[in-house]
Amino acid sequence: MASIYEGTFDTEALQKELVNALEEDRKYKATDEMKKRAIHTAGSYDEFRNFVLCADLNPVTSKELQNLSKSQRQPNRLYKKKSQTRERVKLLNATDNFAIPKTSAEFLRNWKRNCSSNALKYEYLVLTTPERLGRLFQAEIEADLFVNIVDCMADSLTNLNPNNELDDYEREQERVGFAFAIFQAIGTTRRLGLMLSFLSPDQVEKLRKFLQTLETLLNQENEECVQGFQR
Repeated sequence: MASIYEGTFDTEALQKELVNALEEDRKYKATDEMKKRAIHTAGSYDEFRNFVLCADLNPVTSKELQNLSKSQRQPNRLYKKKSQTRERVKLLNATDNFAIPKTSAEFLRNWKRNCSSNALKYEYLVLTTPERLGRLFQAEIEADLFVNIVDCMADSLTNLNPNNELDDYEREQERVGFAFAIFQAIGTTRRLGLMLSFLSPDQVEKLRKFLQTLETLLNQENEECVQGFQR
């Protein structure tokens, strides 16, 4: 990575890398908007995924996903869905006291007092929305908060769809898209370069790995599209 070369830390290069990652976000969103007309013709998960990646397709609804390849679903998926729903309900109950922040100070107060886990932090970011986050921290964002957000987003992208299951595909796309939207918003911060200069070597390494994860996810989208035509 250009920003970390032979033990040195290049703030300007790191900022450029973040901008490049945001450009990948734009490409990702363009791909995600492709229409999914071939959804009911997919004979397998891989075939369905290639349709989504490579065809002119409409957004997939939850109902369509439920009706697609029902016979191929594993017996334990219903239990998995119920388990995920229970966890979601717990998180929503924990965030009942959250309010959409009107100022950066209010955001920071709720973040520090009420967001005790990455899961709660993620829900609070969803509640805030990337657009509002960008407005709240348009002038500047604290390095510690930035690192917290990096950790939260990195955690949200961990083991998204390890078994290439159709049920998890929509969630996978939503998580990746949201992560990019958050960092696109942070990228509008006026004093971004100054904030990056305050990061410790360990924090820079975390950011580097996170950006690589995002780039890898996007590259996988493009590679699978090409591989689909080569089969």
